[in-house]
Amino acid sequence: MKKAGSATLLSKAIKVTLIATIMASSFQAVSQSIEVIERNDRPTPADIIIMNADIRTSDASVPRAQALAIKDGKFIAVGSQHYIKLLQDKHTRVLDAHGNTIIPGIIDAHTHLIVGTDLMDGIDLFGIKDKEQWLSMVKEKAASLPKGSWIFGGRWDASQTADKTLPTAADLDKVSPDHPVALIDVDYHTMWVNSKALQELDINDQTKNPTGGTIQRDSNGKATGILQENAIDIYNNSPKVIAAQGNKSDKLRKIIHHFNSLGVTGVHDMWTNVGSEYIDMLKKDGYPMRVWYGYMVDTNEKKSGEEAFKKQAELQKQMNNFAKLREKDIGKGPMYRYGYHKYYMDGTLLNRTAALHEPYADTHDHFLGKPLFTQRRMDELVQLSHKYGFPVAIHAIGDNAVSMALQSFKDSPDGNDKINRIEHIELSKFSDMEKFAQQGVIPSMQPDHAISGNFQEERLGKARLQRGWAWQSLLTAGGHLVFGSDWPTAKEDPMLQLGDATLREKDGRTWHGENALSFDEALYAYTQAPAKISGWDKEIGSITVGKWADFAIVDGKIKDPIPQDIRSWKISQTWFAGEKVYDREQPNDKL
Repeated sequence: MKKAGSATLLSKAIKVTLIATIMASSFQAVSQSIEVIERNDRPTPADIIIMNADIRTSDASVPRAQALAIKDGKFIAVGSQHYIKLLQDKHTRVLDAHGNTIIPGIIDAHTHLIVGTDLMDGIDLFGIKDKEQWLSMVKEKAASLPKGSWIFGGRWDASQTADKTLPTAADLDKVSPDHPVALIDVDYHTMWVNSKALQELDINDQTKNPTGGTIQRDSNGKATGILQENAIDIYNNSPKVIAAQGNKSDKLRKIIHHFNSLGVTGVHDMWTNVGSEYIDMLKKDGYPMRVWYGYMVDTNEKKSGEEAFKKQAELQKQMNNFAKLREKDIGKGPMYRYGYHKYYMDGTLLNRTAALHEPYADTHDHFLGKPLFTQRRMDELVQLSHKYGFPVAIHAIGDNAVSMALQSFKDSPDGNDKINRIEHIELSKFSDMEKFAQQGVIPSMQPDHAISGNFQEERLGKARLQRGWAWQSLLTAGGHLVFGSDWPTAKEDPMLQLGDATLREKDGRTWHGENALSFDEALYAYTQAPAKISGWDKEIGSITVGKWADFAIVDGKIKDPIPQDIRSWKISQTWFAGEKVYDREQPNDKL
């Protein structure tokens, strides 16, 4: 019995041990399985995480956020820090924003970057009020160049000088008789040239004024050296000038880097060529900017027939197809599209060339300003652009010019599917404001144009100012407002423009504050709204999951109400497609 009992106990012990072993093995296997599941149930690790931020997204679904994550150049998470912490692995770069504000990359909806290249090696007279200093700078530049070399540049403003009169060729001849000099004014609607330049441009006493332009003459019929409006195209289209300007690509890269330093990652650029400089740069390694390009059409009737527009459509297709192929190779999203056509309907309020419905307040001859084209001619040009597939932007500053531009869009049979726009709109009738939403026309405006000038009330009188620079009124009436700087006619800093739009402060006082915007309204007009015009709103324009990681970190936290010094705030970093392209602490580094 004892032997049998021992055997039974031993058998039980073996069974218990075996069961325990099996259970332990099973538990270990289960634990290992759980670990495998946990490893496989992690979110995709990010390349870059930015924590502890005040993110203004320009995305209505997630307007504010604390953190963001980037992988392969795109946002993969935007929102709370709790979830985004899970995206970190040993390869993730984690950055602390220290509570500073992050905004989407600014998209400046009205620039002239290519023409700004003339300032890189030329003369910049911006903000200088002394004519003698202008001439001194020209003399110094002439002394540094071989005889016969062109001197470019400008941004002079005669209204800021003591006598407020336009300069003359004779003034320049005294300091630069052997160098052709061409200096555009701050509004880019008036050019000042010397006698040598007039000679190079084949402008003499018998040269006729082009349609919509004026070669200013004295009482004896002699050209004074001032070219206005479309007369400047004689300069823009001169083979001698184009040859003297040379390849602009290297200068353009410097301008792009400067705009990156301001938080700008996209522009709607426009000039009198088709932006081939951008294509030249794409042929190499690209550039950190997204360019929606507008061609300023040569409106000379001999050069603007059906055949000219057909050639532009063919060129657009070639350039854009090439850009798409290069962008695919570069892998940072869209960089260039030849997108639209640009026209001028009038001039500027400063020079009293803007077209108004009622007379200027500071003249005594019931002067209204004259449109550059008849309604019929503008209709023809707009309809030709639309026929060949181009949306249209029309420069219209005075309220009469705005009315005419709206009419041209309304009467164009092929314009309904195009995103058309009007630039500047410094004065508009209330009855026209609602037409922007009704017709789907985009109001494209530049805040600092309202704040920096000191001539607005003088030109228009007090009563009309309530419908001048009417950002909030146009937005409230349903317009899809977009903002830009109009550089180099104005200051390019977006923080200045955003401050002007939100504070609407002139000379220390609120100036018609009923048309001010909130910061988020102004930011949207400077980011997501311009992206939509270009058709890139699914790829850029807001800090949104799935979009390219274009953003800027502000050097501080923007609180509500907006701080009074916001216009002087700086950008500390700018990122393009998930790569840092500007760092204020290392501004000269090749990033």
